[in-house]
Amino acid sequence: MRLFIALPVTPEARRAAEAAQKALRVCGVRGRYTPPENMHVTLTFIGSVKDPLPAAEALRRVPPPRATLRFEKLALFGDVLAAVLQQNAALEKYVCALRQALDDAGVPYDRQAFTAHVTLARKTAIPCPEGALPAGARPLRSLRLPVNEVRLTESDLSGPVPKYRTVSAIRQGAVSGQ
Repeated sequence: MRLFIALPVTPEARRAAEAAQKALRVCGVRGRYTPPENMHVTLTFIGSVKDPLPAAEALRRVPPPRATLRFEKLALFGDVLAAVLQQNAALEKYVCALRQALDDAGVPYDRQAFTAHVTLARKTAIPCPEGALPAGARPLRSLRLPVNEVRLTESDLSGPVPKYRTVSAIRQGAVSGQ
């Protein structure tokens, strides 16, 4: 099973991201746009594992921070167009603690530097100058993302669009799932 740990995107944040996607399409930005139901903020990508239990137990050991994330800018990471969120010390400290818990549990993960973002599109082709991109970001100015829950998520890549299933979740003080 292929796993990652992520923050879910609230319905309000999802609507802002969808409006930004629409504005970017109007600007002529082409790509494989992220379906609204798949929007999230990846905290740590784990990859393929046989047993999700060690990752779920690591997730349970680190309570989510009380924080609200805010949109900062659009950015390209290679051919991935993302809504980047402002740096947040509480979230960054949480990600470090979460990764330490994964290390302690012997769960391997991608050690790439963490940048909080919501992927808007992959395989992006931008026909307009990058200076035109901020116009597409206007709907995101209202994006606020409270950190209330963190999910261990399975991604199924067997179909034309990835499907995500929550394996385990932790909220402020409560745990659900397996």
